[in-house]
Amino acid sequence: MMKKVLMGMSAMAMLLSTSCKDDFNMEYKVGEEAPVAFSISTPEIQTRAYSDGATATVLQYAVYNSKGELLPNLTVTDGTINGSTTVEMTLTTGNTYSVVFWAAAEGAPYTLDFANKAMSVNYDAALSNDEGRDAFYKWHTFTVTGAQQETVELRRPFAQLNVGTNDYAEAKDAGYEPKYSSVKVKNIYKTLNLESGAVSDPMEVTFGMNDIPQGEVFPVTGYDYLAMNYLLVPTAKGVIEIEFNYSEEAATPKTRIVGSVPVQRNYRTNVYGQLLTSKVGFSVIINPEFEEP
Repeated sequence: MMKKVLMGMSAMAMLLSTSCKDDFNMEYKVGEEAPVAFSISTPEIQTRAYSDGATATVLQYAVYNSKGELLPNLTVTDGTINGSTTVEMTLTTGNTYSVVFWAAAEGAPYTLDFANKAMSVNYDAALSNDEGRDAFYKWHTFTVTGAQQETVELRRPFAQLNVGTNDYAEAKDAGYEPKYSSVKVKNIYKTLNLESGAVSDPMEVTFGMNDIPQGEVFPVTGYDYLAMNYLLVPTAKGVIEIEFNYSEEAATPKTRIVGSVPVQRNYRTNVYGQLLTSKVGFSVIINPEFEEP
């Protein structure tokens, strides 16, 4: 009797497995419901550095019909992602949909207004060197032709601004050892249109004093981090003005101002030089490392 039960369970498991596979092989008529699976991922960073994406573990998403109307029953605000995940939903063949995915750290200072297709940044009490402000998103439009799989790679809506120096040892020998840094930035933005990617509400923001990064690999060989921040900027390259400050414990900060710093969404901008012991001589470069595989 037990043998018959086990054989029956085995046959049922095989039937269910075949049924799941056949969902993505069978033909569907226009207007029928069909399963759609989204394979979602954030870019893989091979080297240990800021922006490895590991903090972005909370996944939110919303679906819109061809008229741009939100489908509330397909909205999720508490999903999870750890580098990659799969999201499944049932949609109607012959129809075009748009879906927006957003991944960020738990408690990250971003408010998503799916009804208005907008994301806003809360800069209140923002601190410099906060990897918890990293985030990724993608607006994806597609037509359902049947059971199908969609591949979606999320990208950062931010530029990453890195400040580095190569003279920590010389400064320490001279009796100066900075522990904290902050950055003031002009011409960054508060609001992102999730559909068009346009930004609005320009602001001047101060990312407050925080511990200088330790154990992170600066993008330029031979330099160490002094500060790092994620900035909401347009897709096209633009320029900002920055003021960065650094200080010892309970000491008056020292200040450096750099004008016309180039930034671009999903790109790194590196400002570096002999910043602690020299009043002149620093380099500014922008590179597309976030765009490379």
